[in-house]
Formats: sequence, C-alpha cells, structure tokens
Amino acid sequence: MNREERLRRQKDFLTGFAFWVVWLVILWVVLKAAGSVLFPFLAAFAVAVLLSGAVQFIAERMHIQRGIVAVAVVLFFYIILAVFLYFAGSYLVRLIYDTARELSVFFSDTIVPVMQRFYQWLDRFVSVFYPTELTGKTSGLHGVGEESAQTLKNAGKLMSGISDGVIDGVSGMAAGIPGFFMKLLIAVIATVFMELEFPEIKAFLKRQIPAEYQRAFRDGKNYVTGTMGKCILSYCLIFGMTFAELTAGLFLLGIKNAFAIAFIIAVLDILPVLGTGTVLIPWAVLAFASGRISTGVGVFGLYLVITVVRNLIEPKLVGKQMGLSPVIMLPCMLIGLKFFGIIGLFVVPLLVSFLKQLNDRGIIKMFR
Repeated sequence: MNREERLRRQKDFLTGFAFWVVWLVILWVVLKAAGSVLFPFLAAFAVAVLLSGAVQFIAERMHIQRGIVAVAVVLFFYIILAVFLYFAGSYLVRLIYDTARELSVFFSDTIVPVMQRFYQWLDRFVSVFYPTELTGKTSGLHGVGEESAQTLKNAGKLMSGISDGVIDGVSGMAAGIPGFFMKLLIAVIATVFMELEFPEIKAFLKRQIPAEYQRAFRDGKNYVTGTMGKCILSYCLIFGMTFAELTAGLFLLGIKNAFAIAFIIAVLDILPVLGTGTVLIPWAVLAFASGRISTGVGVFGLYLVITVVRNLIEPKLVGKQMGLSPVIMLPCMLIGLKFFGIIGLFVVPLLVSFLKQLNDRGIIKMFR
C-alpha cells in the first residue's frame, strides 16, 4: 500500500469516526433527556434485533409467513422472560426480606459479643497503664466500659434502622410493579410491530448511512458485536467458575443458604470495585473474632483461591477472545478501571483491540 492510499484510508477512518462520535453524543443527550419515556421502545428494538435471526430462520425453514412467526416468537420470548422474572424476583425478594429480618439476630448473636470482648480487653489494657490508684482520680480513658454500652445501643438502633429501610425498600419495589408491567406491556406491543416490519426498519436505517461508509460500518459492526459477544462469553465463564468455587467452598464449610450466598458474591466478583473481598474478608474477620476459627480460616482461604484464580484466568481468557496478549490486556483493564470506572474496564480493552485490528488491516498505521 503506497503512502497516498494509506493517507486516504486514514482520512476516511477519521471522518467516519467523527461521524459516529457526533451521532453517539446526540443519542446520549436524547437518552439523558427522555430516557425513561423511550426505554420501553429501546428495549423493544433491542429484543427485535435479537430475535430477528430466529424469526427469519424459522420462517424460511418451515415455510410459514414471517408475520405469524414474528408474533409467535416474540410472545414466546416474553412469556419465558415473565416466568423467569416471576420466580427469580420472588426468590430474591424473599431472600432480601428474610436477610433483613435476620440482621438483628446476627448482630446480637455475633457482633455484640465480639464488641463486648473487645471493649473489656481495652478496658483491662487501659487499667494496666493508667491505674486510678496512682492518679487519685478517674482518667478519661476509664470511661471505655461505660461508653461501650452506649455504643452498642446506638449500633443496635442503626442496625434496626437498616433492616427497616431494607424492608421498606422491598415494599416500595412491590408498589412499583404495576408501573413496571405497564412498561412491559408497551415493550411487548412495540416489539411485535417492530419485528413485523423489521426488514423495512433495517433497510431504512441502512439508507441513513452514507454509501462510502457502509462497508466500514458493516465491518466495524461485525467486529464490535463479535468481540463483545466473546467478551461477554468470557465473563460468563469467569462468573461460572467463581460461582462453582464459592458454592463448593461454602457447602464444605457447612454454611446455610450456600447457593444463594455464592450467587450474590459471584455477582459482586464481576464488579472489580466491590469484588469477593467485600463480603468474604469481613466475614472471615468476624468469624475469627467470635472464636469460630475453622470458619474464618475456610472463608479467608476461599477468598485467596478465588482471587488468585481470577487474576490468572481473566487477562488470559478475555485477552484471547479479544486478540490481545495478557501483557497488554491487564494494563488496559486497570487503566480503564482507574479513569472510567466499571465501564472503562470493558471499553478500554475493546477500543485497544479495535485499534489493533485496524492497524493489522492497514487502515491506520500506529505501530509495526
């Protein structure tokens, strides 16, 4: 490729990139201003895109009119979704409600004894170095024992308030169910109409893209969707591994509700700002402080195993799917997390991978 051709392709790429940046900014402003109103229609369009391939495949294979297949597939999808949301939501609400009810019991049976022992030890420690017999008066440090009772009382009130707040939050969620179902009904109707006219909608959107950018857009769309699919698959595998490790470990430790607890912690593990340490480290500390040494050792050991396995697997697995070396993948993830939060954890490696593909294809020349 000569220099003039390379410069032309770089100019076309930068022009196309600026074009899509402007459209994304406009889309972001619109969503920011009217996101709640447009959400059912955006969700309906996303579902229509997701189901379009299945509708086309069934219509061609079974020689059935596309409109009939579209209505049947959309209704089947939403029925399955509604059943899943019903059972998952019922289980989650019941779990949250029961957990909130048990917080006060956990506090009184576990936290209070630990804090009482700590205050007693601190009071004895202060008495050794600041005996009242030597000073002839009570040192301010000797108020620890008296202040501890007030501290525990305040903590109990705080815990009770948290429990009541969680229960009120669950009740508030229940009150919002009618509005949710209204939006869901709108989304179902919109999805049916969009799926019925999906070929026309697709052709209309395609006509809005300038002819000189259609090939670049198609290549970019195929790359981004393929890479995002691989990235999602990678994190699903990581989630599955973490969930399996947690479930097995908690069952071996004899923890009640191990399955539900493992699922919640595995979800937190996907979010690096939180991670498994948010739950497992305080859990281990409380177990040690309350005298349950075996549980503390087991929980802390489980945390170490999950952390080591994730740090070894994540850069290799995600980097392989995105075409990046773990040496490049790990810094990209850390930089994205540092400057852009959780979104940057995914977007920065995706952007670097995209630029690498453009460089390999000769569209841009960033490195040899």
